[in-house]
Amino acid sequence: MFKYNIGVVIPFYQREQGILAKALLSIATQQVKSTAFIIVIVDDGSPIPADNELAALELPEHCRIELIKQKNAGPAVARNTALDYLQQCGISTVAFLDSDDVWKEHHISEALSALSLGAGFYFCDHSRFDEKSSWFSSLDCFKHWNDTAAAYNIELSADKQLAELSGASCFNLFIKDYLSQTSCIVYDFKSQPDARFDPSLVSAGEDFFLWLQLVSNCKKVIFSFNKNIHCGEGVNIYFDSFDWDKLASSSQQGYHFILYKKILSTFSLQKEEYDFIKEKTELHLNRYSFLMIKHLISQVGFNRCLAKFLFKRFPITMLFVPFRFIRAALNRKILQR
Repeated sequence: MFKYNIGVVIPFYQREQGILAKALLSIATQQVKSTAFIIVIVDDGSPIPADNELAALELPEHCRIELIKQKNAGPAVARNTALDYLQQCGISTVAFLDSDDVWKEHHISEALSALSLGAGFYFCDHSRFDEKSSWFSSLDCFKHWNDTAAAYNIELSADKQLAELSGASCFNLFIKDYLSQTSCIVYDFKSQPDARFDPSLVSAGEDFFLWLQLVSNCKKVIFSFNKNIHCGEGVNIYFDSFDWDKLASSSQQGYHFILYKKILSTFSLQKEEYDFIKEKTELHLNRYSFLMIKHLISQVGFNRCLAKFLFKRFPITMLFVPFRFIRAALNRKILQR
């Protein structure tokens, strides 16, 4: 008899064989007792079908796989499809795992310990294939840890591996720093069963916006300093759009603009937070304006769907895009704030 039933959400879109198998094996090797996993893999129109990965893979009895296929709609829609399925199953705890990432063996045991202490949301540190240092070590809030702990009333466990803070404090901290990659997060699904990713944020921010929603509705959040996740080198539409010579970069900036506009209109922010998000909104609008016209001039391409959405939602703002392009071309500093 299993004491815990955990739903695992895996969106799948890859171009290389063997990546998904590693992720699934990392679930099977979790050092946790009396726990069953319902692993929902959503094949989001992947060039390499998930069936190919699963055909030769055998997992232990406590790991059950459900494969759902759909036309390509992006990671937000794929994850929502999995969450909808898990809600029907009556799952109380949800964990995320991207198909090119792996969990270290104690990830789930540590997450369950956090949730048993009353946390509604848990995350941990992670490492990446192309970085020597961990994610936490790159963030200002951890570089100035003593100040952060005091400002946000963060309490450490006896072994100093876990940190506890209120959901409100975690929200305030999240606003300034993107604290956690998706594969690091486990949360109390039964307390917020209807929370979903925003599908309008196609290539940037859909996860960040959901984390803000979840922690704002939690009394307690616990995170771990342990690097329990290793992020691999698979298809990643977010990191793939960092090259400003590619069309994806202008799209990413446009979706970031939409994200920060949504934050401003959705949450009650303190003045300092409001000013910070307002500045971010302006930055990404300037970048989008510059890159969109730059790509048009250089014939890189044009994201018509995004532009249509932006003109419909923010018509006056979009009329000034050409002027923002000219200003950015004359002063590149406004793209680097």
